[in-house]
Amino acid sequence: MSAIDDMALSDEALEAWMAVKTNPRPLVRTMSALDGFVTAAVTGPRFADPQDWMCPLMGLRRDVLAKGSATDHAVFASLARIHNRIKETLFDRPQDYAPRFATRPSGGIDPRPWCQGFYAAMNLNIKKWKRLLDLDNPNHGLLLPILIYCVDKKGRPVLGKPRPGPETAHFIEHEAYKDIALVIPALRELHYVTHYDPE
Repeated sequence: MSAIDDMALSDEALEAWMAVKTNPRPLVRTMSALDGFVTAAVTGPRFADPQDWMCPLMGLRRDVLAKGSATDHAVFASLARIHNRIKETLFDRPQDYAPRFATRPSGGIDPRPWCQGFYAAMNLNIKKWKRLLDLDNPNHGLLLPILIYCVDKKGRPVLGKPRPGPETAHFIEHEAYKDIALVIPALRELHYVTHYDPE
């Protein structure tokens, strides 16, 4: 085990911490949303500094590594562990990548928290995502299986109201999210040069 693994919290402890943290609050509150956010940070346009997303995501001060508490350091290590796991999977075994979707109380998959976490990361770096949000961009379709589950700050569907009817409802509830595991490696490929090369 690495030093990061030794310091990191369990998933249950991290989720409990996110649920009660305030002032400032984390941008996400669940492990599924956290997984979506970190996936966007790994696969999307590059942040100038990892702390530009890591600190706001968890509601931590920018000087957390120098002045944070032991718990702050454990949270930061937990986030680094999740980042490394997602990055290593997408680079070494993209065919094994699987989003960490939530499970509904009644059973079945709920992709919404994961997608909303991904969308929160996009909004934190929105200027660099704008190109891909352009409907005329041929790669815009890569975002559709994610954005179909997202709402904006006012609770409105990001892609607009879905077409009414049972076919659309069935597609959203049971089909659309299955494409996310396919588009994430494609997004990583698309942003690879700009993400990992100096600007």
